[in-house]
Amino acid sequence: MAGRIPENIIDEVSRRTDILDVVGSYVNLSRKGNRWWGLCPFHNEKTPSFSVSPDKNIFYCFGCHKGGGSYQFLMEMESLNFPEAVRRLAEKAGVDIPDDNGGEEYRDNRRALEDLYKRVSNTFRWLFINHENAAHARDYLDKRGISEETAEYYQIGWAPRDGEWLYNFLLKKKYSSDFLAESGLFSPKSPRWSYFVDRLMFPVMPDSERVVAFSGRALNGKEPKYINSPETVLYKKSRQLYGLGQARKKIRENKHVVICEGNLDVLSCMQADSGNIVAPLGTAFTQDQAGLIKRQADSITLLFDGDDAGRKATVKAAILAESVGLAVNAVKIPPGTDPSDILCNQGPETLKKLIERPINIFDYLLDFLISAKTDNTGEAQEEALKELTPYLDAVGSDVRREKYLRQLADEVNADPVTVIREYRNNRGKKLLRTSRLRSYRSTGVETETVFKPVDDELYLMTAVAVKTEHFTTLRKSLAPEIFRDRRALSVYRVMDELSVDGRELRTDVIVSKLDDEKMKSYILEKAAAGIYDQRADDTIKEKIRILQIRTLNDERLELQKLMDKENDTGLDSVNPMINNARMKRILEIDKEIQAR
Repeated sequence: MAGRIPENIIDEVSRRTDILDVVGSYVNLSRKGNRWWGLCPFHNEKTPSFSVSPDKNIFYCFGCHKGGGSYQFLMEMESLNFPEAVRRLAEKAGVDIPDDNGGEEYRDNRRALEDLYKRVSNTFRWLFINHENAAHARDYLDKRGISEETAEYYQIGWAPRDGEWLYNFLLKKKYSSDFLAESGLFSPKSPRWSYFVDRLMFPVMPDSERVVAFSGRALNGKEPKYINSPETVLYKKSRQLYGLGQARKKIRENKHVVICEGNLDVLSCMQADSGNIVAPLGTAFTQDQAGLIKRQADSITLLFDGDDAGRKATVKAAILAESVGLAVNAVKIPPGTDPSDILCNQGPETLKKLIERPINIFDYLLDFLISAKTDNTGEAQEEALKELTPYLDAVGSDVRREKYLRQLADEVNADPVTVIREYRNNRGKKLLRTSRLRSYRSTGVETETVFKPVDDELYLMTAVAVKTEHFTTLRKSLAPEIFRDRRALSVYRVMDELSVDGRELRTDVIVSKLDDEKMKSYILEKAAAGIYDQRADDTIKEKIRILQIRTLNDERLELQKLMDKENDTGLDSVNPMINNARMKRILEIDKEIQAR
């Protein structure tokens, strides 16, 4: 297993990484003074509250309070853990991370697994283009209206008919049998047999470089039609979307995503000039996938199949999308068809027009619901409200929810006041609680001030965490024992530990080491706001002086208490030397205080 990344490597990668480059690849930034501003990728906003401070190597959003350094930004945007983020940026920065296992067999090595999947993807792609036995795979795409350019863009490949071919090929490339057994490419029941035999191969790419899994479509009429990679250290199917790597740029530009059901639908929509298209992978649309999209887009269009299952999937996906704050539209697909059928039978222009003309999701849901009802009796009206309640609960706006309830009443010929009252009676109390909680979760906004009042200790350590050049003086002037505020003490200890280890004191590094999330946010907010950019030096010196005087006064008070206690009990004559020493120290303290 790959070992822990050395701290000096982490620091080196951070030093070589420009946070503007990292953030700028996801967010459009504009410079104002010494900071850069843009719309926050982590919550929905119309006025930019997201800032980047290159001189401090930090980002911070004044709306949702997310912040950190380059590593933390990449972790949030790409759902990576810390080592993954370091390795990703190390590759771009040209920093080699030593491999502790030292061998070529790469057991349980995440990076080796990424290398393997990339190699296998390239191999499948080569076979698709060049092998005579892949002619039927090429013909299949051609008949479905998929061009060679689109196949290249998505790196479509072909897995051979010989189920053991891939295993033997990789053995020749010096991969061990143990490593291959853990790779997610071969059946545990038959370790030499690939999951993917005579299948059209769709690499799953979370970005433009990495391959983390495969989805294979049968070409020989066998079931199942699709086989997807099992979950590995690289791949969690509920957190990935097919086509996301190819769609990221377009999504960033438009802040909009089109979601369809299958891999081939993604390719078909690409043929119709829709580049911001993705699909779930062998599973229904999930909460994690909705959150993944929310970090990059403001709205979605649901483009599911025109059958009953597709419409039900649209309802479920709409609820999840609304719950994370995404605006939702949907496309009405003719019954019994899917985007691939439309491309194949009617051409790209027809499909393009459908995608470009979605309807409001509630109109879609009403149409679906009303078309399934055969009467307008009271029971039918009550049933309609019941079926729409989960979606209405997910709607984040009271105004929009009431508008939908009135629209429902109109459709079922009911009194709108009665429908609204019925909804509120049945769901109102729960709705009020959950909508408030959902609003907090989806935006991350916390309206209360993090700390108040701010005392001398907290001000000092927050300022020094930003103006780190003052820590050497602070360390010489104040011992950690003098801190009464646990938050200020935690910052002192982190900086002291970094200093002892010989590591560079930087705001982003300090914040990453803190356990208290509120303290992290507090420091980042002050740093991003430029609170300490001017005249902080004198204030820091003054705070050090105040705490030194407080410490001396504490010592003086303690000595005086001891002397008073002994005087009260008549013990002062017993220890005259001790009392004299105490008095001498009190006089010294008085002189020190006056000198400061």
